[in-house]
Amino acid sequence: MASQTIAATGPRAAVETPPSKSRAREALKRKLHAFWNAQAVYWDTIAHGSGQEEAIRYRQRAASFVPAGSRVLEVACGGGANIPWLREDREYFGVDISSAGLRRAESAGVRLVCADADALPFADDTFDAVIATNMLEHSADPVRTLGEMHRVVRPGGRVVLLGPAWDFPFWFPNSLRSKAAGWRWRLRYALSRLGRQLWAVLSGQLPFEIVEDPDAFHGEFVYDADAVYIVWTYEVIRLMERWKSRLVHWETDDPLLGNNRLVRGLKALLMRTPLYRRAGSTVLLVFEFER
Repeated sequence: MASQTIAATGPRAAVETPPSKSRAREALKRKLHAFWNAQAVYWDTIAHGSGQEEAIRYRQRAASFVPAGSRVLEVACGGGANIPWLREDREYFGVDISSAGLRRAESAGVRLVCADADALPFADDTFDAVIATNMLEHSADPVRTLGEMHRVVRPGGRVVLLGPAWDFPFWFPNSLRSKAAGWRWRLRYALSRLGRQLWAVLSGQLPFEIVEDPDAFHGEFVYDADAVYIVWTYEVIRLMERWKSRLVHWETDDPLLGNNRLVRGLKALLMRTPLYRRAGSTVLLVFEFER
């Protein structure tokens, strides 16, 4: 697991990534690309997995923040699950790095492009809105991905993000599940991540932690076993604010406080702090860029 220290100071500030780390990120991206194109079970799980009614409701909720009449880009549109409610009264464009995903998409009346979210093939200020659902956690370079979304949205436009987050230092995605069997690993993980989070608040340097070897590469696929960015809502919001955007709406589905009274009390206390006040299983963030 690695972190990427980001100290952005202005709109589209350069991401300072050492050459060795940059090569590692590109290698990880290539492995993910090959996985997504080769694994039919991945797309079947996404399309027919458990909780689909809830997933559809969340996606429809996210789409409701894209105004009618907008020219909208969906990043990582995959099999096109969001197309039915995004193309109505809007000019829809979809982009995904996986040709296997795009082949499953309903393409009638929409424009679909096979391209990397870290190098979107569109000019600056092209879209009224960009939306990404259950996507950011799969980005090997989330700062670059967010920067590309920012670049192609016009001033006054919106970026809508929906997906899982692991804000608390003791939360982790399924891509680390095989490593988390023992309590010692979980304790080291939580303390180490807490230290980086506290340093981020004190220094302004955002870690954007990446899972370099997700479980999806080594065993039977389960949901989010391919997640590589350990999403921390706090740092996403801080980065977007540095790029002159404004959080206009946020909500979570379930804070996952648990049934144990002591644990519930601890989590409720942590959620009073800026670091974790938006913690939840699935988080919806709506940003609006300054004109």
